[in-house]
Amino acid sequence: MQPALLVSIHDVSPLTLEASQHLVRIVAAHGVAQQALTVLVIPQHEDGPALDADLPTCRWLHHLAEAGACLCLHGLTHRMSGAARGPWEWIWAQGFARGQGELYLSDGADCERRLEVARAIIKRCGLADKVHGFVPPAWLLSPAAADIVLDFGFAFHERLAGIRAGDALLARRLIGFGSLSAVESRVTAAYAWLQSHARPCDTRLAIHPADGQRASTRRAIDRTLRRLLPRTRPMNYVEFLASKTVGRSHPDLQRRTRPA
Repeated sequence: MQPALLVSIHDVSPLTLEASQHLVRIVAAHGVAQQALTVLVIPQHEDGPALDADLPTCRWLHHLAEAGACLCLHGLTHRMSGAARGPWEWIWAQGFARGQGELYLSDGADCERRLEVARAIIKRCGLADKVHGFVPPAWLLSPAAADIVLDFGFAFHERLAGIRAGDALLARRLIGFGSLSAVESRVTAAYAWLQSHARPCDTRLAIHPADGQRASTRRAIDRTLRRLLPRTRPMNYVEFLASKTVGRSHPDLQRRTRPA
């Protein structure tokens, strides 16, 4: 069986609807169907209007779910709160996450509050049974937040190191892009080239709305997909986990286990 190519569309919200739809069209042009996508949903992006107040975005997410895409919760606002307590935390909070690692500096109570509000918004959108897992913004969690995420009973969650389902950590290779500057675009494109030319293995390919707006990053995405698709099989996270032993051992994989 070919290794999996796990394409995720990040930061989907009313603020990024058109750019997110553009990304879906980009990957579709390479043959990645909607049913093979994992879509990361922000319920109240940048403290703006809640998702349930924006009918076009809710309708599109329902359409993707009905087409077979896997929806994941992606924080509440995506915006980081709190201050780094040392140089190492600052490097991750500002150098890597650019102030967007919402739960990286959260304590347990703050994380739980955010997830409860996010879950309520998702429920009001009618998407509660369609959101399967959790991906923290910038893949970062504080130790206290990590415990809360586990307590919420998501079937799986994703970190920088891979997709965590039970005791398994899968799909450790991650390719992502940066589009905030020309330098970032070139550096991440070079990293994507190196990773896409490595020996094939289960690979996560993370794409953000801004990536489709910068021409150099768009070209890097096209090159990466052309290189990977002949050697991998596109699938969403739920389908991927179900294909593994961990998936077969988790009968509730396709729904959240904590009551809404």
